Amino acid sequence: MFSKLFIKIKKFIPGVIAAVVIISGITFYSAQTTDNCVNVVIDYGVLDAQAKPYEKCLDVEGETTALELMTNANFKIQGTDKYGTAVVCRLNNLPKPNEPIGIKGHEDYIESCKDMPAEFAYWAVLEKRKQALPNPADLNTKWAWAQVGVADLALNPGDSLAFVFADNGNVKFPE
Repeated sequence: MFSKLFIKIKKFIPGVIAAVVIISGITFYSAQTTDNCVNVVIDYGVLDAQAKPYEKCLDVEGETTALELMTNANFKIQGTDKYGTAVVCRLNNLPKPNEPIGIKGHEDYIESCKDMPAEFAYWAVLEKRKQALPNPADLNTKWAWAQVGVADLALNPGDSLAFVFADNGNVKFPE
């Protein structure tokens, strides 16, 4: 009885061993990566239509907040009077505090940073998490809206952070 069962199971052993070797290799490779940085993308959109999106992996040592990461890389983030850095109002002084943004249909609008930025002109903060093992069904491997402000958004080496200026509801997610 057991010999017949063993003969049936025996034909699956090479496949099981191969799967274990592949999964172990992926796990080992992921743990050995030397990326001690967070990938940052900044798309200024209509604020600087001539500029190509900024893309760079900024060095980190362990977990850091998005605000600390950007401040340490000499980026200036200004929040709002009402919500502080829970909301990004300006990134590197854009939108400019004394000039209209130039959004179609709102050409005269100047951002004051007193309250929430306008729904037609704001900085979208996006994040993407590094996965130790690739999992196509896991939504964390895709760009998603940050669920907390930059002062509380914890990032680890291998994660990604994006600031995309949205105009009239258009947010261009990074690739």
